[in-house]
Amino acid sequence: MIRFKNLRKKYQKNVELIYKDYVINPEDFIAITGPSGSGKSTLLDLISNLSSPTSGTIEIFGKEMSFYDENEKERTNLRKFIGIMSPNCQLLSNLTIKENILLPCIINKLDLNSNKLYDISSSLNIENILDHLPEQLSTGQRQRALLCRSIILTPQILIVDEPTANLDEINTKELVKYFEYLNDKLKTTIIVATHDKYVFDSAKKVYNLR
Repeated sequence: MIRFKNLRKKYQKNVELIYKDYVINPEDFIAITGPSGSGKSTLLDLISNLSSPTSGTIEIFGKEMSFYDENEKERTNLRKFIGIMSPNCQLLSNLTIKENILLPCIINKLDLNSNKLYDISSSLNIENILDHLPEQLSTGQRQRALLCRSIILTPQILIVDEPTANLDEINTKELVKYFEYLNDKLKTTIIVATHDKYVFDSAKKVYNLR
């Protein structure tokens, strides 16, 4: 499903991140670990096509990323198959939680069955706050709303960066439990960068950066 080879990202003259070759298969649950500055978030950005490597290749669904870069239609289709949740993702303050969650549907001009929205939001225990604004939510509720938005299109791949940062133990366990449900029941491939032991222990494989 995802393969990267000879992957490098250079930031400054003397700063370059080098990644060992790796293959992520369908239905994997991968934890990317390593100390701060080891390149976890950068790797997620490269896989998400939010950043370009200095050298090396990334393949998704058997095609190099350059194929998607050169074909706008294919790049748009690829986005539908990848859900992203990261510290850079924010809820829009002037929209309700329901409107925030449905943004991917609006952007892709897709209708969504209301039952699906309810099923996903209730699974994450936020069905009662869909009419709230982001400022009315706790940190845990915002995290779950962001996760809900990232999976509303039922992506084949979910890419998540430090999802449990600033969460208490109860909310962390709830979030991890839902990742396990996505992976085990819905067969979603999950790639998560984390320092969190709960997430680390739930993953099926580990890609360790040094």
